This record gives sequence, C-alpha cells and structure tokens, in this order.
Amino acid sequence: MQAADTRFTIRLEALSNSLGRRAPMADQIAESIRDMIVAGELNPGDRIVESRFARQIGVGQPTVREALVALEHQGLVVRKANQGCVVTTLTRAEICQILRIRAELETLAIELAIESAADADVRKLLGVTDAMRRAAAERNVREFFGLDVQFHETLWRLSGNSLLPRLLAQALMPLLAFLFIRNLRNHLQIDMKDSAAAHVEIAEAILSRDKRKARKVAKEKFQTFADDHLQWFEG
Repeated sequence: MQAADTRFTIRLEALSNSLGRRAPMADQIAESIRDMIVAGELNPGDRIVESRFARQIGVGQPTVREALVALEHQGLVVRKANQGCVVTTLTRAEICQILRIRAELETLAIELAIESAADADVRKLLGVTDAMRRAAAERNVREFFGLDVQFHETLWRLSGNSLLPRLLAQALMPLLAFLFIRNLRNHLQIDMKDSAAAHVEIAEAILSRDKRKARKVAKEKFQTFADDHLQWFEG
C-alpha cells in the first residue's frame, strides 16, 4: 500500500474513532474531508467514493452524502456525471471564464443592491469587512476565507434578485475554494489586508448609492483579483 493511501486510511480511522464525541456527525466528516483536501491527502480531481468513506468510518452513506453536499456548497467538491463527487479542479481557461462571468454578474448584484438594499443591511456587510480585517491582522487564512465567502453571499442576497445568488454561487464558489486550497498549499503570500480593504470599498460604494462610483470600484477590484490570481496560477 502506498504511503498516501496509508495516511488516508489512518485519517479515516481516526475520524471513525472520534465520531459521536462532537455533533453533528456530518459536520465532523465534512471538516475532516476539508482538512484532507487542504493537506494534500485528497488532490484536485480525486474521486471521493461515498461507500468507501461510509464503510471505513462506520456510518451510513446518507451521512457522508450530507457532508459532501456541504462541501459542494463551499465549492471544495463538485458532483460529476458517472463519477460522483470529485475534488474541485480548474484549468486556466476555466478560471478565465469564471472571472469574466463574475465581473458581469457581481457588478450587476452591486447595482441592484444600491437600488434595493436598506442602509442597515449594507452596514451588516461592512460588519463582515471588520471581521475580515481582524482575521487579516491575525494572519488567519482559514477564517479570512470563510468571511470572504460570507461577504459575497451577503452581497448577492442584498441584490434582491432570487436568481443571482444561485448563479454566482455556482460559478464563483468553486473558484474561491480552488484558489484558497492552492494558495494555502503553496504558501502564497496573499495580502489579506489589501483584500479586506477592497471589500470595504465595495461595501462603502454601495452605501453611497452612487452607481457610477460603485461600478468603477468593482471593476478595479475584480480586475486586481483576476490579475493577481492568474499570475499566481501561472507561477
């Protein structure tokens, strides 16, 4: 048995032994699989076989499936026809396509939020950026990623359009997760303070109710994000 398979089996056995000590069980499984992905024990494109996980952990397949649904929502895994769940992987061409869709749809979400979101709700968005800045100051990459996702999901809801959150989540979550994993594994130095500041500018632009200003800010920030991550991807 290869060393990677041995580590994988040991991890599943440890998870099996710990189940039931904390609740709920599906969350424990999702957390463990997430750690395997970040640690490189599961690589982009690897298939996650529900029956194998369930058998080695000693739980029912529905529990493993529930965990994978949560990871799918986070963009860490995708469900493919005839393959089941696989760890998210993206090519450069796919990243470019997603970035273009993101720029158009999220700018639209910002404009709609300017039209319909209450000031109190936009201030909640600014509250998320405060937490992002604290996480950046502490160099807490995992917490920062979670807050980044929370910011964007909140922004999409503020658009008041029921379709946009689903469309943007489907397009953007796999990208955010893929880049997060890649950056964490390769120890790339993301400037989280700059990223937090960019999110502050977007929220403040919405609060200003100035569509032209908001569109300009969004375009600049999305382009910087695209340029930085494509450069890191190529590197």
